[in-house]
Amino acid sequence: MTVDDDPLNSFQDPDFQELLGGIDITLVIRFFNYFSRFEYALKRINFKKTDRRNYLIGADWSRYATDDTRPLYPTGNRNVDRAVEYLCQQPVKQQRHDFSWEDKPPIEPHSLAEALKQIPYIRNNLFHGGKYLRPDPVRDEKLLKYSIYLMQLCLITDNQLSEYFNTIHR
Repeated sequence: MTVDDDPLNSFQDPDFQELLGGIDITLVIRFFNYFSRFEYALKRINFKKTDRRNYLIGADWSRYATDDTRPLYPTGNRNVDRAVEYLCQQPVKQQRHDFSWEDKPPIEPHSLAEALKQIPYIRNNLFHGGKYLRPDPVRDEKLLKYSIYLMQLCLITDNQLSEYFNTIHR
């Protein structure tokens, strides 16, 4: 096969903006950037999960969220407190085998820790394709925006996390 015969040369990318069903693609990319750097930084500061063979399998969001050094809620920041309230009052839905969504009960009492624990589920639902079937762009954009607010708060209040988030370490 020559380069001219390669079918990939004429492959047309789908309209991903359209496939997102109204979710702002710029916000999706921004969330992805925050999430990927944040998880990297969590692992670098030893909030990581390993399997039984001691291979790294991910960041330990739960342990980070409940660490004593996290800010107290309410934080006094309107955007952050609104994010905590929303994520605890309307937690991430879970997708069932038939692709329907199951509402989860509100999380009481509202806390920054519980709101932070929602962020990996938001990422899972978005990046494992769940949002493509029945998007709710207003809710989905709130979930992304509020997740970013919470990650920003952590970066502002945790110098070590911020250092790894903002720096390339080789």
